[in-house]
Amino acid sequence: FTASASWGSSASNISFPSSLPARRERIAFELRTFLRVLFPAVLSGAIAAAFLPVVVSRISEFVVSTTAAGKLPMLNDVVTSFLSLVSLLYSILVGQVFGFLYSQQEALYLALFDEVTEAKSLLEQVALVSQGRTMYSTCLNSIARYVREDLLGGTMTMAPPTPSRSTTQRSNHEKKQSPSVTPSLLLSARPADDPLEAILYLTSVGIPGHVYDTVRSLRQARARRLGALQRKVPAIHLIMLWILGGIMMVSFPMLVGVGDAIAGGGGGGGAATMTVVAGDMLRKGRRMWSLQGILFGVATFALVMTKCVLGELWRTKGGAYNVDSVLKVMVRGLEVELEQRMVDAKQMLKRSKEG
Repeated sequence: FTASASWGSSASNISFPSSLPARRERIAFELRTFLRVLFPAVLSGAIAAAFLPVVVSRISEFVVSTTAAGKLPMLNDVVTSFLSLVSLLYSILVGQVFGFLYSQQEALYLALFDEVTEAKSLLEQVALVSQGRTMYSTCLNSIARYVREDLLGGTMTMAPPTPSRSTTQRSNHEKKQSPSVTPSLLLSARPADDPLEAILYLTSVGIPGHVYDTVRSLRQARARRLGALQRKVPAIHLIMLWILGGIMMVSFPMLVGVGDAIAGGGGGGGAATMTVVAGDMLRKGRRMWSLQGILFGVATFALVMTKCVLGELWRTKGGAYNVDSVLKVMVRGLEVELEQRMVDAKQMLKRSKEG
């Protein structure tokens, strides 16, 4: 009880780091995500709006030169039905993928909250069982290794620093990003490489106690986190959605071109009819061209932005839709407590050797 009281007095003096760096990092994540989503969407919309008049003019000339006047309304119905069918398929598939990816992110958040809570419980129980013993420092190092290499290193983009490093060393270390381990590799690691296994080995005497139950709950939460983190939607699925969306957007100029050919009275007139239609477009249709170009540009912008948001949800790390910044805030208190306990363990070990 004396050791616990001394730890309680020292723990009450812990000053948590400011939330300003975490806030800045979250803003940086959101800004990068915003640029990754907005820049290609704006660029695609501008290009679509600029090139629509040229594309529609070519399509209209082609339709006028190759299709009889009596068949133009039927061709317009075919293009309209084709556009409606592709749009329906695209909306169904995109909505399904969006719901699946968002539910996967929600499951990851819930698993992380469970895992961090169990990790804090394990730290408290290890302190009660082994504080004042020589294995105390080893158990703390194992927990710190689990937080650093598994909880953070297996979830976030960069490998986080060790809890024993100073603030200056942390900032220098965080600049050196290293790729994290994939969930399947973490789960396939040997039991000998598992830091939780070392804690069980050091604290298990006779019948397994509360530490074993906490480690089991922590491993279950870890399995839920790795399962939610594992990608389940293949990249080829997103590529096929891009193709389907491209087909849908290409159908729009075709529909407008056929409509302009009908409005120009095309069909069977050859080059003379094409000249009349083109001249009519240039003289009377400038305002309509501007409206059609704006609508097509906005539609392209919305489609590309939607696909980019799906891509951000599909990304497991490094975006505003991911858990990187939130996880850092969640484990900050755990890291500070680990650092303080490791300092106290070294001091206690030093006093025991001197005594």
